[in-house]
Amino acid sequence: PMPLAQDYPHAYEGDVGPITGGMGSYSCENHLLPFVSKEDYHKAFETLKKTIEAMYKEGTPYKGILYGQFMLANDEPKIIEFNARFGDPEAMNVLPILKTSLVEIGEGIVDGNLKRAEFERKATVVKYIAPKGYPTDPIRGVQIQISEDKIREEGAKIYYASVDENFTMLGSRALAIVGIADSLEEAEKIASAGIKHVKGEIFYRADVGTKESIAKRIELMKTIRGE
Repeated sequence: PMPLAQDYPHAYEGDVGPITGGMGSYSCENHLLPFVSKEDYHKAFETLKKTIEAMYKEGTPYKGILYGQFMLANDEPKIIEFNARFGDPEAMNVLPILKTSLVEIGEGIVDGNLKRAEFERKATVVKYIAPKGYPTDPIRGVQIQISEDKIREEGAKIYYASVDENFTMLGSRALAIVGIADSLEEAEKIASAGIKHVKGEIFYRADVGTKESIAKRIELMKTIRGE
């Protein structure tokens, strides 16, 4: 299994506004989430394992990436949806800290002898940059200025999405800045520092991965679980 990651689907800070493809996400150095216990983790993993086992028994064996989106209820994690792909933006949390060769993993899936994948014990924060007006009325055809060298000097990574070869935004999420560090707080600082080197008519959620936003989610889970 891969490290757990949580995304920020709402457009605006404070988890309000229309639902998007995801304005960012984070993962922790222990590969859990601040409000997810090891028991929760294993229950969710068992759901995925049983799904694969059931498909095999029904004569439709599955080989590939199985991405399960879960919601924590008052008793246990509940599956919301399956995707036969990596999550977006969650892939940018887990793949940069993958220690095992992705090629070897792919070959193992095809050959049926997949071994356990290894991941660095690092925290990650992904912050997506989108054009102003996203997602309801995004501007299009506007160039952004990106200083890749300065972003990398901050220790951040860049992943491009809905831009053309001239860095013209096409209307959806344009690029993501990723911070990786030993702690979640430091990873968030790196991602935020990297964003400062992207200029133009852009929009992003500054609260992705911050202590304040995660604290609210922890309190929400305590309320749901009656703690």
